[in-house]
Amino acid sequence: ENMTESHNRVMRTYYYGKVTLIDDGIGLILKALEDRGLMDNTWIIYTSDHGEMLGDHRLSHKVVFYEGALKIPCIVRPPEGGKGWESSALTDQLDVAATILDIGGAEPFERSDGRSLVQNVRATPDTPDGHKGKEAVFSEVNLYSMVLTDRYKMAVNSLTREPLELYDMADDPNELNNLVRDHSLKRVRDELSERHISYLLGHLDEARLKVFQEDIAAARRPRA
Repeated sequence: ENMTESHNRVMRTYYYGKVTLIDDGIGLILKALEDRGLMDNTWIIYTSDHGEMLGDHRLSHKVVFYEGALKIPCIVRPPEGGKGWESSALTDQLDVAATILDIGGAEPFERSDGRSLVQNVRATPDTPDGHKGKEAVFSEVNLYSMVLTDRYKMAVNSLTREPLELYDMADDPNELNNLVRDHSLKRVRDELSERHISYLLGHLDEARLKVFQEDIAAARRPRA
């Protein structure tokens, strides 16, 4: 809340400077590949570990579920190149690992939600079935979790399973109107809560499942 416009300008200046430095570095790598005749035999993947709030919601850095911190670049170029285009498919960083394994002809990780993006990359805007994404993606930060679908985003207290924030990403892409107490969206909250619980059940080992059974039962009780 104490962030000033001057602080915001300085922060953005440093950030844009770093982006420029990265851009120059990528240019050097691409030139080296071209000079050695390797572009037609190389997959190029550029991504990041997190975004940056840059003053949005009067916040800086990361460790939140707002789009500024959550949404990251993912640029993939196959060896054959092609015209660039943007996909709206819902993906996450686990998919990057799965993509690299697929490119290398390796077996996918066991018990991983990663999904190869090779088919997405080689699709075109005219073949929408070729670049379908996931129905939902999940993230965890400290004591909080998030579930995101192509329409809604909900943040949850990981200990109590209590929904804390709910945003309609189609009508409110800037996440300014928290709908978590909107009674007309009870069905949406319940569906997202069930997705979150099912995700946890699919990733907890047997010992942890026993510990969390009561919490899971409580989370599935009807809410107003």
